[in-house]
Order: sequence, then C-alpha cells, then structure tokens
Amino acid sequence: MKKKQAFTLAEVLITLGIIGVIAAITIPAIVTSTKEQTAITQLKKTYSALQQAFILAQEKYGEIANWGISMEENGGGEQVLLNYFSPFMQHIKICKNGYGCFPNVTYKNIDGTNYVNWNILNDRSAMILNDGTMVMFNTSAAKDYSKYGQIYVDVNGSKPPNQVGIDFFYFYLFDNAIVPSGAPRYYGNEFFKEKCINKAGFACAAWVIYNENMDYLHCTDLGWNGRKRCPKK
Repeated sequence: MKKKQAFTLAEVLITLGIIGVIAAITIPAIVTSTKEQTAITQLKKTYSALQQAFILAQEKYGEIANWGISMEENGGGEQVLLNYFSPFMQHIKICKNGYGCFPNVTYKNIDGTNYVNWNILNDRSAMILNDGTMVMFNTSAAKDYSKYGQIYVDVNGSKPPNQVGIDFFYFYLFDNAIVPSGAPRYYGNEFFKEKCINKAGFACAAWVIYNENMDYLHCTDLGWNGRKRCPKK
C-alpha cells in the first residue's frame, strides 16, 4: 500500500502567510503604479486637446495677441480665454466666474500641506470636459510665468487626492504655444527641482509629459540634466 502525500496544516498556513506577505508588499506598489500611469495618460490626452483647441481658436479668431487678454486683477482675462477655448473642446459644464466646476475642497501641495480652495475664487473661469477632466483659466496670477495666462488641469475631476503634481497640473500660454509648467526651454533646468520636487508641485507637468513618469514622487535626485527615473530597487 502506497501512502498518499499531502500538505500538513502547518505547511498550508506557512504558505498562505508567505503569499500574504508578498501580496502586502506588491499590491500597493501595483496600485500606485496604475494610478500614476492613468494620470500620465490623461494629462497627455488633455494637453493634446488644449493644443488642438488653441490652434483652431487662432485659425478662427486670429493670434492670441489680438484676443484682448488682460493680465491684471479683475481684468476679465480668464473669461476671455474660456470664451476662445471652450468652443473647440468637448465639455459638459462651463463656470465663467469660477464657482461650481471645481470641488469645494482645499487642494494640497505635493508635500501634503494646504494650498487653496479653487471653488471660492472668482478670478478663474473653468469647464468640465466630457471625460470629467476639469480645466481652469487664469491670467492675473500668471504674470511671472507666462505671457497670456495659465491653464490648470485636474486629470481625474473632483476625485481625490486633489493634489498639485499628482492629479493637478499647470500650463502656461505664450505666442503659438501652450507650455507645460517646468519645461526647461522656458524655465531653465532648476525650476523643476525648486517648484516640483521641493514642496510646491506646480512645475511637474513638463516632466510628466516629456518623461512619461511621476518618479519625482518617489526619489528626489532627478533632473533635466541628470537621472530621469528613480533607481531600480
């Protein structure tokens, strides 16, 4: 008679324990990677839509220099941008005075500190696109970074984390160009480290679009003249 071999209860429990440990280590990393890749894809998609709208708007209405954009506070420049962009973007809602499109929550910087509640500001104009992405325009706070204003994008709508550099990104308007914040050609090589990695997070868009990663969330030794990804563990 041959004895049938089987796992003992102890062996089964040990195996399950090992599987549990491996799952606890790998599943969060997989979830994080998936969320980041989704944000990257959506940001690139929205950037493409904005560029196309910009091209079409200039073909129909002339160069942006002739749109009558005011960069002064209460000058209404944000509503001018909304009026010129919105006809060429598929949207489900428009908020000319800023209220009602963005969630009534306080957005956070990349380091988790409080930033601002966009829903209480009346010098921004916004729209919600068909896919849920939220787009906002402003001119009065963009003088130091752009010629004609800035565009904010929340790639997953009102869903959390509502955090700059993670699901919320900046773009700046120039003649014939929408520039993702942090682009070295416009802002130099150090702007990314100063305004993306170190606390703020608002200079991360160019890194995400050009390098197709969000590794600045995981290591701080990245740069336009150096490493483009975190070292593999």
